[in-house]
Amino acid sequence: TFYTEAYQEIFSVYVRKIHLFNVRNDSEYAMEMHTKIHKLCYFLTFFIHAFMSFGIIMFNLIPMYSNYINGKFNRETGAFSGVSNATMEHAVYFLWPFNNTTDPIGYAIVVVFNLYISLVCSINFSIYDLFVYHLVFHIWGHLKILIHNLETFPRPIGAIRNEEQNDYTEEESKQIYERLRELVQHHDLIIDFVARISDTFGLELFVYLCFHQVCGCILLLECSTLELNALIRYGPLTVIVFQLLIQVSFVFELLGSTNESLINAVYDLPWEYMEVRHRRTVHIMLRQSQIPLNTRALNMVDIGLRTMIALLKTSLSYFVMLR
Repeated sequence: TFYTEAYQEIFSVYVRKIHLFNVRNDSEYAMEMHTKIHKLCYFLTFFIHAFMSFGIIMFNLIPMYSNYINGKFNRETGAFSGVSNATMEHAVYFLWPFNNTTDPIGYAIVVVFNLYISLVCSINFSIYDLFVYHLVFHIWGHLKILIHNLETFPRPIGAIRNEEQNDYTEEESKQIYERLRELVQHHDLIIDFVARISDTFGLELFVYLCFHQVCGCILLLECSTLELNALIRYGPLTVIVFQLLIQVSFVFELLGSTNESLINAVYDLPWEYMEVRHRRTVHIMLRQSQIPLNTRALNMVDIGLRTMIALLKTSLSYFVMLR
């Protein structure tokens, strides 16, 4: 399918060109950024997996604990005794063709299935988020390297010495041309890959935002009863869902905020000392730097803090209306 091929293609480009491992030996700053992004991705991976495991355990064990403290596992008076009207609670309720509330075998089957389905859903969401985070963080690393290279762009020797002839010499112009060409190619790589992210993950990001819109409202409604069982059962899940939305919004906001620094860095190039052909190259790069690097869902909605705030406000509005 298209999305499978696009996913494979963007992963291939990420490994071959975007991962900072490929540019770590270009300069000391590139090695520094590679180390920083590597540590950031490592700790983020650990944090997301730990948070995912905590959510799965809390979501599935809380109903079992509730059954235990209410005496539903008691052989003589519990739900399996046949002399009580008590029924077993589940993490998720489905319409099954067998008895899963008072029959121990049916209950065990549903518990295992709920554990499996919550594990699969959590892994899909977490690994998907984690891969997108890695893409964005490495793009952010490339932007920081590009900005550093722009800010440390060499000035002519004459200008440094305050000589009367302060333009670039012929030998310096050749070096300047090569550096400008590398900067433009580096910037083109960043712009192209950000566009690939929007094209490849645009639909998934749109569905992701819709999921948070609906689930945020429903979870707030479940917690609004303020009952202890509801807060214990749905409180951690609500925190996790909103935390994921805030986290992904802040990660994508990195690109938009860093682009402002890129524009200033391009404008601060010593273009006044360059030849006309080199000034044209700087002008092209200055125009390209005006292109926003925000990732868009279905090329309609920017992923960032504004969208996150709008989703939270809408969820609260629907929650109040349902109440």
